[in-house]
Amino acid sequence: ALDLTLTSRDKSKEHPIPMCGVPYHASKQYIGKLLLLGKKVALCEQVEDARLTKKIVRRAVTQVITPGVVFDEDQLPAKVGHYLICVAPSSSVSSQVFGVAYLDVSTGEFAVTEVSLPSLVEEIQRIGPAELLFVSENKSHSDEDWVKQVLSRCKVPMGRSLCYSEDEEKSVIASSLMALGNVSPNVSLSLHQLSRCMLQAAAGCVRYAQATSLGGALPMRELRRYTASQDLVIDESTRRHLELFQTILDRKTHGAVLPILDQTKTAPGGRLLRKWLSAPSQNIDVIKSRHDAVEYFVSRSKMRNDLQALLGQVFDLERLTGRLTLEMATPRDLVRLGKGLELLPQIKEVVSPLRKESSLDPLGSLTLPALLSLGMDLCTDVAKEITEALAEDAPLHTREGGIFRQGYHEELDGLLELASGGKKHILAMEEREKARTGISSLKIQYNRVFGYYIEVTRTHLGKVPSDYVRKQTLAQAERYITEELSEYEARVLGADEQRLQLEQTLFDSFRKRLVRHAGRILDVATKIASMDALCSLAEVAHRNGYVRPEMNAGLRIEIEEGRHPVVETLLPTGQFVPNDMVLDPSSQQICLITGPNMAGKSTMMRQVALICILAQMGSFVPAKKARLGMIDRVFTRVGAADNLAAGESTFMVEMRETAQILQSASTRSLVILDEIGRGTSTYDGISIAWAVTEYLHDTLLCKALFATHYHELCALSSSHRRVFNMSVAVKQFEGDIIFLHRLIQGAASRSYGIEVAKLAGLPAWVLMRAKQVLKELESEQGDALIPHHGHLGVFPQMSLFAAQSNDGTGFSQQKEPTQSLPNQAEKDVISQLRTLDPNDVSPKQAMLLLLALSEQLKVVT
Repeated sequence: ALDLTLTSRDKSKEHPIPMCGVPYHASKQYIGKLLLLGKKVALCEQVEDARLTKKIVRRAVTQVITPGVVFDEDQLPAKVGHYLICVAPSSSVSSQVFGVAYLDVSTGEFAVTEVSLPSLVEEIQRIGPAELLFVSENKSHSDEDWVKQVLSRCKVPMGRSLCYSEDEEKSVIASSLMALGNVSPNVSLSLHQLSRCMLQAAAGCVRYAQATSLGGALPMRELRRYTASQDLVIDESTRRHLELFQTILDRKTHGAVLPILDQTKTAPGGRLLRKWLSAPSQNIDVIKSRHDAVEYFVSRSKMRNDLQALLGQVFDLERLTGRLTLEMATPRDLVRLGKGLELLPQIKEVVSPLRKESSLDPLGSLTLPALLSLGMDLCTDVAKEITEALAEDAPLHTREGGIFRQGYHEELDGLLELASGGKKHILAMEEREKARTGISSLKIQYNRVFGYYIEVTRTHLGKVPSDYVRKQTLAQAERYITEELSEYEARVLGADEQRLQLEQTLFDSFRKRLVRHAGRILDVATKIASMDALCSLAEVAHRNGYVRPEMNAGLRIEIEEGRHPVVETLLPTGQFVPNDMVLDPSSQQICLITGPNMAGKSTMMRQVALICILAQMGSFVPAKKARLGMIDRVFTRVGAADNLAAGESTFMVEMRETAQILQSASTRSLVILDEIGRGTSTYDGISIAWAVTEYLHDTLLCKALFATHYHELCALSSSHRRVFNMSVAVKQFEGDIIFLHRLIQGAASRSYGIEVAKLAGLPAWVLMRAKQVLKELESEQGDALIPHHGHLGVFPQMSLFAAQSNDGTGFSQQKEPTQSLPNQAEKDVISQLRTLDPNDVSPKQAMLLLLALSEQLKVVT
């Protein structure tokens, strides 16, 4: 799996044991690779001191790391949650109800819900787990259809969790939650409100995580029960098409929406902002409270800058607390935790409305939004306990020593003094010996070969006491040792080892005492994350000119001069063209948008969806004004893509996504359709697009934006009163087209496909021939493709090359010309020559073009 060179043990035997190794200091890197491959890694270590036994040192598995249960910060992206998900079916699988629980063992986030089978995959994809568990009663569910469906669409490593009795499940959840002391002892009462499948899913997460931990309590917050329908649902396809987290083409974050919004200074703030974007709220009170907080920061630039400067110094309080509760926190981890907690009073002071900021507050309002309150408990006692105990430069590992400040522990201070040479003790002994012997030049010194010794010059050898034992003779002096000095030497040599052992014991005890504060720290860490995320949204709003949307419980969407949040940042300032849009199920339900490719139809539709998403996540929006009703889902059907691994063609994927929309959309949904029906024949495509539009209009009644090159669909506006046409304005200049990127009323007269093909660099001969074919088709078809009386008409099958020659030249033979044809043909040839740029034509293309023009003129002469 790691592409390591294989060796073996007992090579001389018949069956040698295959082995391979990595440097111990690089083990984290290799473990990370194994986790990415979906493997589980067991760590086995020595669990007794080799000096205390003459037998083989006992070993044991001390930790199991799985893709979903990772504690090492080096394996965890800072601003992305790392979730373990467990799915449990109800007792009757036929009811198609499932409990879904997820747990982030690095932060303690713990939640559970209940969903139907159609929503199961969507919810798993929304959470984005690193590992997926299925609850089973001593048997595998792998052969069941619902499991196969989940695994086929959710490409994550799979584990299994066993099913236990209901009392056992409640007990394991309650005891784990109460272990940190941050949950009421009555937690068992709230568990009675959960269905059996929800209990099984939650208990499955806990048992699986406990089985891999080092023995410490799991960093778990109170189990949160949520309903998926409370959030604005954005399925995987829509997230991908709207490029919320990464771009479609290269799967990079640059060019996606989240990096534009994420100006957070802390990792928990970044994770929370990501969660808000993936699941915006449908609760208007929650949305307005976030808008209040963003508005508070937008109008106070100095406060915002001061706050972000402080937040930038706060380490990841959530994951540091997680490592603390698991008894994995290093001395340096705890120092970082203490420094972060020390900053909380300053953060509160910066945000507090009691500050004298009247000259800096243009609004004159000092009311602090509820979301920006840190509360009364800022864990100052915890910060003080840490900073008074641990050295500021505490090491990464306990084996290095130097963990505690001087004065923290008297015995430790004594051992530390001894280990560092005990200068004071040596000087005192030296003065005593000088006084006792009367040798003023006597010195007590140390070297690595002989240890400690007393040096006396030859001048004073007659004064040497009888208890001095000669140790070394030099040319000008003698070196001696005494019983007192030998005892001191033995103490010094053992002091370092004793110091390290004592520091380890003291640190373990200190870390366990801090665990009782874990619940308090997690509570304040959550508030800091919220403050950071809201401050980030305010910074983006101030920097990019976003406005506060007017939210209401209605269905109407009204956007004035809306902009795309990403595209506008990629263009030079002032070049993005804003557009208005009004959608209302009672009057303007479906907007049919026509116009050439590259004109900006897709950008305009996406920006409407993104403005709605940003508003409901709590952000200000890129527009001059926005009045928005609540939406429950956003659907997109954009672009062409296949799924060959599943045996699905481009058209099949297109139709499957369209079917998902028609099956799931409600009156409150927003649907974005970009060119459906293009993967099949012209008439099939128009028929499907026509029928889908009628279904959206007559049955679903949802708001929709539909970009299409089927101009025939524009006739729907005459027979369906809530369908209206808009187009993207373009101008033609000297044979080229100029995109104005402005939406105007009415349908486009043509698609300008050949002009766009010219911009793309198609050969001149191909462009000229395309114009000929287009002219023939338009003259033959006329009005045949326009449906009659608003209903899908009968379309005669047309032949694109009905007049193609049989001589293999590829040139069509024209019909017998009328008297007026020669002049018209000459005009066509002249027109084509005028639009031709000789610099774009190769010699071979020029010859073919000349032959074609000559052939065209011969036909009419």
